[in-house]
Amino acid sequence: MKNQKHVVFLGEARFPYGLASVQRMTLMAKALLHENIKVTIICRKGSWNQGEHPDFKYEGTYEGINYIYTSKEVHKPKGFIKRNVQKIRGIYGEYQYLRNLKKNGGISMGVLSNRKLIHVFRYVFFSYLFRFPIVINLVEMASSMNHKRSLSRKINDFILDKWIVKLYDGALPISDKLKDFYHVASPLKPNLKLPIICDFDKFNISREPSEPYFLYCGSISYREVIDFILEAYKHISQEENVKLYMIVSGESKKEVARFQQEMNDMFKTEPIQLFSNIPYSQLVKLYVNASALLIPLRPTLQDSSRFPHKIGEYLASGNPVITTNIGEISVYFKDGETALVAGNYIVETFAEKMKFVVDNPEKAKKVGLVGKELGLREFDYRTHGARLKAFIENL
Repeated sequence: MKNQKHVVFLGEARFPYGLASVQRMTLMAKALLHENIKVTIICRKGSWNQGEHPDFKYEGTYEGINYIYTSKEVHKPKGFIKRNVQKIRGIYGEYQYLRNLKKNGGISMGVLSNRKLIHVFRYVFFSYLFRFPIVINLVEMASSMNHKRSLSRKINDFILDKWIVKLYDGALPISDKLKDFYHVASPLKPNLKLPIICDFDKFNISREPSEPYFLYCGSISYREVIDFILEAYKHISQEENVKLYMIVSGESKKEVARFQQEMNDMFKTEPIQLFSNIPYSQLVKLYVNASALLIPLRPTLQDSSRFPHKIGEYLASGNPVITTNIGEISVYFKDGETALVAGNYIVETFAEKMKFVVDNPEKAKKVGLVGKELGLREFDYRTHGARLKAFIENL
């Protein structure tokens, strides 16, 4: 369509089957499509292992979203030389594809998610070369991350948050703290807070009969949080009537089994079950059938800056969310009405909220349903399309 706006998403991989960052990008694209804005997701290289998603083409349309892998491969080749050849081909393919887009109608905005300096510089250069504004999808204060990082990664993140952030033409921060951070760094540039977003329609499935269980979903690298949940569960697990399920990412089946046994050794009846690398349809079922969903946030700069994507999915399940009063939680949620919010990051306080679910299942269910209503108002992707459209027009 002539004069139709066109937004490109840069710097991500594994579309459309990636984790939270890919899901956020996908939902942003769907929000724009809802406002008749054309979108294209550009992935530089293949990242899946051979055999994963074997029928997925390197270029096409997914849920109305145009996408392309500019290396013309969606899988990671075996061998050092082949992998690096693919990377180079992908970079050149990015250049060609953006150049052609510019010639054939233009680019209204580029949205960048990548945080590696070498790639950030390239995308900023492309935006200058092809004269389109580039904005950062700002979802974390990377320099505040507490998990183990190499020295080179720490330097990378420090430089990004200290200086490189000023090179972008605007930002889409996920939280008030990140919005304030970007405003201080670039006070004259546009800055739109875009909170967690979710496709609530995908969670409209029927509940299935199952044993009662709490559910936590997150990376195994957040071992401190997992240990916190285990300690809280110990406080309410005398009878172990409500089980504890955990969905952990990034580990082999063997490692997950070892980790599960290690945790179950703490209890009498082995009440803990771990899941890893499960299909999205199974993830949705686990959310929908849970008694409550757990997401304790810590009183750190890292957690007060971020707003975990899974909170939106938790709300979409219609089940109560148990969390802590950190960061964006205090902006959107009220304890006992839209979520069960522990006043602090203390095991005993969090355990009290879990105990409430065990002792008051009907009241807890009502909290979950009201939380879902809040989520539909604030976080459904369709509610943010018009805001994004106005942001593009003001760039």
